[in-house]
Amino acid sequence: MKKNKTAAFLAALMVSACAPQTFLGASNVIVAEAHSGRTDANGGHRDKKNVSGLGSYHYHCGGHPAHLHTNGVCPYGKNTGALGSAAAAAAPASAKTKTEPAVPENISLVFDAKYYADNNSDLYAAYGYDKSKLLNHFLTDGMKEGRIACEGFNVNTYKENNADLAGAYGDDLSAYYTHYMNCGWAENRVCR
Repeated sequence: MKKNKTAAFLAALMVSACAPQTFLGASNVIVAEAHSGRTDANGGHRDKKNVSGLGSYHYHCGGHPAHLHTNGVCPYGKNTGALGSAAAAAAPASAKTKTEPAVPENISLVFDAKYYADNNSDLYAAYGYDKSKLLNHFLTDGMKEGRIACEGFNVNTYKENNADLAGAYGDDLSAYYTHYMNCGWAENRVCR
């Protein structure tokens, strides 16, 4: 019981550490940032110790708190997906209208195209074994829907067995996949 309370406290602390803190009644605003550091061409950087609680890689676009780019899109409006912001701005209009989601580094931990097709008859009927189309579906819709895409990872089991994550992510199933790929697998968390 003490472990669950400690884990829930740490999850709440991680979430609150990423948000600016304002004290009502005071004229000053205190903004806490976990660290400063260099960013790569996409505006992100590695966080090997997972100080942010967001996994091994996250962003600080425009001075905003540490955050992830779900499907390659910044929640603060700056697109720094697979192309990077400068390359995306210079891309032709046809490339801008059809954006492919960014493929996470450890996608194989949660996705196997053949398994995904074999266990989702609607997807097999639509895409057969086309790996690219299956992966695109998984990244844009399947994760949000909580679809099981490989034998080694079940998002519902992961959510049920990691109360600290349930407190932080609630019903955002995509966040559980992302967390597992970024650090959950390395922490040997229960996932099936």
